[in-house]
Amino acid sequence: MTAREATSQNFRTAADRNNMSHGSLTTAPDGRWFGAGRSIAADGFTAGAEATANAVAGRPDPGLILVFARDRADMQPLLDGVRSRSGGNAKIAGCSTIEPMAASDDPATFAVSVVAFGGNGFGYEIEVARDVEGNERSAGSLAAAGLARLDHPHKVLLLFIDATLNGNVEIVRGAYGTAGAAVPLVGGLASDDWQFDRTCQFAGDSNGVEVFKDVVVGVAIGSPQPVGLGVAHGWRRSGDPMVVTDSDGLKVYEFDNEPALDVFLARVGLDESVLAGSDSFRLAALEYPLGVATRSGEEIRVIQGVDLTDRSVLCSAGIPQGGLAWLMEGDPDSLVAGGTDSCQQAVRTLGDATPIGLLTFDCAVRRRELGPAGVRREFAEIERIFPGVPFGGFYSYGEIARFRGATGMHHLTMVSLALA
Repeated sequence: MTAREATSQNFRTAADRNNMSHGSLTTAPDGRWFGAGRSIAADGFTAGAEATANAVAGRPDPGLILVFARDRADMQPLLDGVRSRSGGNAKIAGCSTIEPMAASDDPATFAVSVVAFGGNGFGYEIEVARDVEGNERSAGSLAAAGLARLDHPHKVLLLFIDATLNGNVEIVRGAYGTAGAAVPLVGGLASDDWQFDRTCQFAGDSNGVEVFKDVVVGVAIGSPQPVGLGVAHGWRRSGDPMVVTDSDGLKVYEFDNEPALDVFLARVGLDESVLAGSDSFRLAALEYPLGVATRSGEEIRVIQGVDLTDRSVLCSAGIPQGGLAWLMEGDPDSLVAGGTDSCQQAVRTLGDATPIGLLTFDCAVRRRELGPAGVRREFAEIERIFPGVPFGGFYSYGEIARFRGATGMHHLTMVSLALA
């Protein structure tokens, strides 16, 4: 038996002791630990307390607790429940989501997932950037300021951003400007129940947690061991490419010298009735992502709106004039493969180090396309490939992953962070 196989066996034993159906926890040789828990309780306080207890699994004094809670009108009772089981020194952060992520027999039923870090060796700093509109780049820089207070050989910055804010690319660029090229950026845009208007973020500690809107929360984590990043989606090209013959910023005016909206509707087989309401078009367009060629490879773009006066479309990120774009398609098999590939990439970048946990930031559209049965398959595959390694996160309206270059916003993608 190899050292890695022996460690995996230890992980399985630890997971069994800590009730894998509700939470799991692993411990590194130096005593640092990573735990993930969830709760299906309808009552907010109970859900927060149960999920935190399952993630901490009796370990003393967690240092960082990440909370990803299903969208609800009042988050404060849930956060009070988290604090009730967080010990006296934990820092707490997170955001709302259409659905949390955590290993579960039925991933579609639980209300909150909690990821907890503890043990000597990790370091944590939380920053909240307010007044973001019009100051996106400086807000991203402020969210990354906690990195300077950590003296660790390996660092990563988590970003939780209100999805109603504009200029997310500029926020990530600002964070990159402060973090530098050596520090990965990961995270996502908070989500709600497909309303696109009421997402929120959390930040605080065991003494109190605030619920924010219109902010960027940055969580800097320092570790003595490597961190690894994975990005994959599972979508594939469909049909012939289109030439972007006219575009400016986020707007595409023409595909193949024709109005962009007309070309898109014809390609996907939608009629004008879908334009009756902005939300109806947005939800329909999510089913038909665009792929574009970039310097770093193939990236996904989502059409988020239209301008009927000039028949243009508004994309989630720019597509340069003269570039190529094509429709993308996926099915449960390819999307499950994309999710597991993301986790495998993250673990591979650890080198010979053994993962103690995974943070997962997946797209809400991928979740909708997979359905409950597909999510069960995806989670089962992750658990099969990495037996006993806990994981948790949330479904987002946009994923953040930057490990080279200044850009890092993704869509319809799964981003994974592996910690050793």
